[in-house]
Amino acid sequence: MKDRVSRRKFLGTASAAAVMPQLWASRQAVPFHAFLPEQAAPHVYPTRIVDMHVHFDEKKANFISDLLKLSERLNLTACLLTPFRNRKVVAEAAKQHPRQIVPFGFVDLDAPDVVQQAEELHAMGYRGLGEMEFVKKPYNDPSYFPLYELANRYGWIVLFHTGIVLREHFDEPEDVASGRMRPIYLEEIARRFPKITVLGAHCGNPEYEWAAEIARWNPNVFFDLSGSTLTKMHGRLAEFQKIFWWSATEWHSAEWNVRTPNNDPNAFIKIVFGSDTDLNEIESVANQYHAMFDACDVPERTRKMIMGGTLGKMLGLPD
Repeated sequence: MKDRVSRRKFLGTASAAAVMPQLWASRQAVPFHAFLPEQAAPHVYPTRIVDMHVHFDEKKANFISDLLKLSERLNLTACLLTPFRNRKVVAEAAKQHPRQIVPFGFVDLDAPDVVQQAEELHAMGYRGLGEMEFVKKPYNDPSYFPLYELANRYGWIVLFHTGIVLREHFDEPEDVASGRMRPIYLEEIARRFPKITVLGAHCGNPEYEWAAEIARWNPNVFFDLSGSTLTKMHGRLAEFQKIFWWSATEWHSAEWNVRTPNNDPNAFIKIVFGSDTDLNEIESVANQYHAMFDACDVPERTRKMIMGGTLGKMLGLPD
């Protein structure tokens, strides 16, 4: 696995700074409320947030303790995406702090022993896999089906990177292509393996419409809005109403009322919260989500499901 780089930090590198406004060239977190009118305040989070997209950072010795402190302050549960080599330390932390940490295992889909790795993770109490990324073939390649069959048997949540992907080393060749990670490939996985809950990170950026339409017809497909999307669209967040358009219509999966949490007919119920950033920037991403909710008139009960209720029910987390 490549060393993790925050996508937000990546935008703050010298190469990105050359083409982005000075504000976004900073390596420091920029709270989203900096873009709101002066009288607006950061959102308050009285109910639990469940973050589907937190990467374990083995380079930070105090990562777990820092996460627990943040969890206490934000009322946060982190689905902690964990490299296989770090599986034991995160499994132990999850046992000690089950309300704050839910373990998810990162595996390389192209590794010859990937099925055996997944079996070991299941035995250790891991609840799913993610974030799948940097694959050598499209996600729906049959060579990956043995792992999906196992995940289907376990009824796991599997998080896939979808859409454009960062490039860390500009002067080195790499076998990486965003086209292998398009949201369209998740449709076949969701239909072939209906007991997997398929989550797409980044809502297919920039293929948002494909992502939403796949989620519309597949009750086991959801997406998060992590990454650059809510930043680049901060001045036109209401456009998400055109993407998630089918609220209060008959144009959705026949199983909608069976499989959708709380039988919520709002199209935005197909989104879950994911940050995919450093711990000190998670609150900024949460503020971005709430700005999108306001721009799109998302109902309060749907907001609560997006920010934690949906994942909480999927994972059987205590209230």
